Amino acid sequence: MLEVAGRPFLEWLLLHLRRFGFRSFVFSTGYRRESVRGFFGAGGRWGVRIRYAEEDEPLGTAGALRAAVGATRSADLLVLNGDSLCLCDPGEFHRFHRARGGEATLCCVRVRDASRYGAVVSDGRCVITRFAEKGCPGGGWVNAGIYWMRRGFIEGMKGRAPLSLERDILPRRTGGGLYAYRAKAPFMDIGTPEALARASGFVKRNGLPRLARDLKGGV
Repeated sequence: MLEVAGRPFLEWLLLHLRRFGFRSFVFSTGYRRESVRGFFGAGGRWGVRIRYAEEDEPLGTAGALRAAVGATRSADLLVLNGDSLCLCDPGEFHRFHRARGGEATLCCVRVRDASRYGAVVSDGRCVITRFAEKGCPGGGWVNAGIYWMRRGFIEGMKGRAPLSLERDILPRRTGGGLYAYRAKAPFMDIGTPEALARASGFVKRNGLPRLARDLKGGV
């Protein structure tokens, strides 16, 4: 809900996906969940439907996904972090995911300094072989915080909450079933004060305010 270029950051994510035809969303919320629901409501202002999966206690990223999947019926689900934005084409991303036939596909972007994120290492067939630790210097492909996942992959996440997708689930599934989609698309996150300070410039530079004006209901 941090404001970026005059709107909550989460609203920019919603508007980007609405441009590609997405109309049904599930927001997984915990901390400050009242402010999220109070601002977005049922989604009518944006011409979408929004449902909520609310945590009474911290579940972790994987635990939250596992709790939220019951609010959907889709076989494939597009999953996004709420603090990063990659302006990739989710349809093209989904075609890649379906062609590989894996359990989950991570959208990855190339950055000059992967030390803050940890690199995603994949082979020539785009199968993820390992996740490099944070702190290793140099460029690399990093997780952009967007995934296509099979429903069964989410339902099968095992472990007690709080359960982390990044630490507890994905590293155990490398070597087969996990794929890296290498997107050549603008990427940003708001995970540090420095990144947050750059976020408004990113939004304006990539034409998102114009998108908000052009989309009916997105004003």
